[in-house]
Amino acid sequence: MAIQISELNRSTIALVLFAAGCLMALGFAPFNLWLVIFIGLPIFYLGLSASISRAQALWRGFYFGYGYFMASTWWIANSLLVDAGKFGWMLPFSVLGLSAAMASWFVVFGGLVYACRRVMSPPLFAALWVVVELARTWGMFGFPWNLLGYMGLASLPFAQMAALVGTYGLSFMLVLVGLTPLFWVSTMPRANRYVMTGLATLLLVVCYAHGVQRLATPTTFTNTLLRVVQPSVPQEIKGTSKGRDISLEVLGKLTAKPSATREPDVTIWPETAYPFTVRIDEVQSLPKVKRLLTGALRAEGFRPNQQIWNSLVAMDSNGNVLANYDKHQLVPFGEFVPLRNVLPLDKITPGDTDFSRGAGTQTMSVEGIPPFSPFICYEAIFPWIVVDKSQRPEWLLNATNDGWFGISPGPYQHLAMAQMRAIEQGLPLVRAANTGVSVVTDGYGRIIDQLALNSRGAMDVMLPAVLPATVYAAHGELGIALMLVLIIISSFFYNSCVKNK
Repeated sequence: MAIQISELNRSTIALVLFAAGCLMALGFAPFNLWLVIFIGLPIFYLGLSASISRAQALWRGFYFGYGYFMASTWWIANSLLVDAGKFGWMLPFSVLGLSAAMASWFVVFGGLVYACRRVMSPPLFAALWVVVELARTWGMFGFPWNLLGYMGLASLPFAQMAALVGTYGLSFMLVLVGLTPLFWVSTMPRANRYVMTGLATLLLVVCYAHGVQRLATPTTFTNTLLRVVQPSVPQEIKGTSKGRDISLEVLGKLTAKPSATREPDVTIWPETAYPFTVRIDEVQSLPKVKRLLTGALRAEGFRPNQQIWNSLVAMDSNGNVLANYDKHQLVPFGEFVPLRNVLPLDKITPGDTDFSRGAGTQTMSVEGIPPFSPFICYEAIFPWIVVDKSQRPEWLLNATNDGWFGISPGPYQHLAMAQMRAIEQGLPLVRAANTGVSVVTDGYGRIIDQLALNSRGAMDVMLPAVLPATVYAAHGELGIALMLVLIIISSFFYNSCVKNK
């Protein structure tokens, strides 16, 4: 098969690899067609294996990665259409440029595979895949969107493995299983093909059975009644005076809606539910609630030295601020402009002042509310920044606004990542989104209730109970990191032993 691929012309190989990358996007939400891994991954493996030079491997990595990211993140460009007059010109740079930039990670992957070509095997290929996924998570410009492990949510029982090995561990297993068809185009004996295929099938069965066993435990609840409000204010007007008036009116009506049982203990509004800096007189004019958790802008000082934070604020029934959390993982070009003194660009969110970074992950303790870990919008995609291990919370609160992305795969992919955080940590998740999808899940990631995309409403839900800390919650990426090191070292050691015989 590798010889046949090497005989194809460059353009054909580029098109095949690009198409394979595009196909992989169907494995993510909302499609969840995870079986595409049995097509896309073997094609990519064979394409890289047939590379006759490092440059060829790098380019082939780029072709696949370009298709992978273009097909799975094209909807990010919708954010530029919210203010098309100002940002519409950036549309082709977003669709084509961002995909090309992210494809550079697959260029790195192609280089690693070529460097290890003499010892390459499916386990090593899977290990290198995860190494690159980990690398693209780090730093100010880290963007771990659509890690392969999120395809595991196509089957909630299988996704329970994240409680043991995290999302990166799921990525490793899915790459390994996805390469199974290679055994049937190789020269290995037929009996070995059956054995290897059987082992891959056994891995899936064991993981699925483990998940079924976990999900057999019924959801238990605390005595805390939540009201999650989804105002669904169009993003096009949200940052205007008209948007402020509509936001206050809608939030007021949904917050004051009679409860079918009793008064909620906590009312939760989404990210920047109030789209301006909080004014105590306006907050006091809203319906009284026991406790309010809301996304809001928080400002200190005066221009030109004013600082602004994208915050989650806790208030009492009189509108007094009890505590706040400031977002610390900011969106490049969305909430701040890197190298602002050099790049002649404005950030996409309203206002000409960059957001400041918060202090970091924290557990918020507010009287009358079980301690919780807040994270805002984009922060949900980073597995290890949502919980302070030194002070384990009892639930996760994700305040977000996916109204920038319209009706597209974006909001569903974002939801899947937040849902995976609940499974990894064994913590209930409450997700309040401006336009949806707002959900409440238990610590197994089971959705208890939800508000659909672009719907307006409020849901009253009892807060699910916290589960015992998972293996992943206790050890994080340590397990998968040790496994990667072991696989990489053993691959070279085995090759050395074979050569010495």
